[in-house]
Amino acid sequence: MPPYPLTGNAGGGLTRVPPPRPRPRPRPRTGIEEVIHEAVTVERCLPAPARADALSEQLLAYIRATATAVEAAVSGRPAGDPVREDALTVVREARARLGLTAGDGYVSAVIRIRSLGRGAEALLEQQQLLQLTTVQGQAQAPVPLPHSAGPGVIVLAPAEICTTCHELVEERHDSQARNDWTAAHETNARLEAHRRTDHARQAGN
Repeated sequence: MPPYPLTGNAGGGLTRVPPPRPRPRPRPRTGIEEVIHEAVTVERCLPAPARADALSEQLLAYIRATATAVEAAVSGRPAGDPVREDALTVVREARARLGLTAGDGYVSAVIRIRSLGRGAEALLEQQQLLQLTTVQGQAQAPVPLPHSAGPGVIVLAPAEICTTCHELVEERHDSQARNDWTAAHETNARLEAHRRTDHARQAGN
């Protein structure tokens, strides 16, 4: 008897084998993420000279602004704190890449773009881990959770007094510190649900 396509048997049984699940669509990249991705993969599709200049300028501006913001965000942490040390190491390396010159040739310009892209990539990760949502005083959209598709990080206002909100944010931060992005995403979803339902209910009373 010929095998049945959705069963694990060659006949005589009805054990259904579920079809494979479709892969989730990746989260769309933000503007700076797209620039960084283009920079770190620049050798795959070499940019025109004008585009190479534009990439360099965007990366330089991002590194300067974000390095300062990351440095300020961890300045209050004690010496030896692993989060502080990791962040400052990334800042130092990114700033060192700022000093690299492009030289006179196109090839050296491409090498510099890739180097700046790597520095910006590491800074972006620190920006996400520290939940920074402003750079140089310019408001930006909440930084999305890394390695997950779904809502962006919910940032609490300074005046927020809800204990549950603060507990969930702290739990999310702990998950991010462990690089457990699935748990961080789930906690962020719980925070979103809490603010959408419980806060709305309290506002209606």
